[in-house]
Amino acid sequence: MKVKAYSIATKSIEWVHLIGKLISQESVSSKLFGTFQVITKEVEREKELIRLQNAAEESNRLKSAFLANMSHDIRTPLNAIIGFYQLLPTAENQEEAEEYNRIIALNNELLLQLINDILDISKIEAEQMDFIYSDVDIAEMMNTLYHVYENKMKDDIELICRVPDETFIISTARNRLTQVLSNFLNNAIKFTSKGNITMGYTRNEVEIRMFVRDTGTGIPEDSRNKVFERFVKLNSFVQGTGLGLPICQTIIERMGGKIGVESEVGKGSEFWFTLPF
Repeated sequence: MKVKAYSIATKSIEWVHLIGKLISQESVSSKLFGTFQVITKEVEREKELIRLQNAAEESNRLKSAFLANMSHDIRTPLNAIIGFYQLLPTAENQEEAEEYNRIIALNNELLLQLINDILDISKIEAEQMDFIYSDVDIAEMMNTLYHVYENKMKDDIELICRVPDETFIISTARNRLTQVLSNFLNNAIKFTSKGNITMGYTRNEVEIRMFVRDTGTGIPEDSRNKVFERFVKLNSFVQGTGLGLPICQTIIERMGGKIGVESEVGKGSEFWFTLPF
């Protein structure tokens, strides 16, 4: 019989294995003969094995779900590329052909981004993601991103860059900051049909806060915590967030910062992160 018992020696609750035999006598009293063995370590080892088994089963489930979602997200832009490439020779005029080429180019970018994200996820899980630190002028980095994305805006969207006038240099991993901000901007473009997208940063004595704010569809309150999960799809008619935001969360947390989102349905969202310096 396995029971819990209080140990006077260790002043703690221990697991004990009892083996004994009750001998009845003619008198009212009875005697119990047997042994007991402290098996606390064995019980804890058994619990740990069960935990590891459950973790392995959950890991297999997550990998299966990951492969299913990854296959779907790869097929979506690939089908668009193949389909519009086959339609290209049948275009009735130059304007229609240019639209087909635009769709093909857009889906090429989506497919390449997805492949890059998959490679980053593999590096993260293998703990091989590199963080190369150097002195970075934050305002210059933000302005460079602004000029890259200015030409990617839809016709009814204005891109705004708000950075302080003074130079601000910190030691950080420029490529990783650019990766996170680029993901924020790509998602803002994806979920914004009109209005503006604003990128910028603020700082105080101990940390810098960088953000991308949009006037898009917004995120329901009960779904905000899910956006940093893999392959989240909040809108059935719009491509999901894929792997980008989970990667961003890992990058910022490994750099000692925090990441989050503030949003209101119908008014837009603000994705942000803070980093100590």
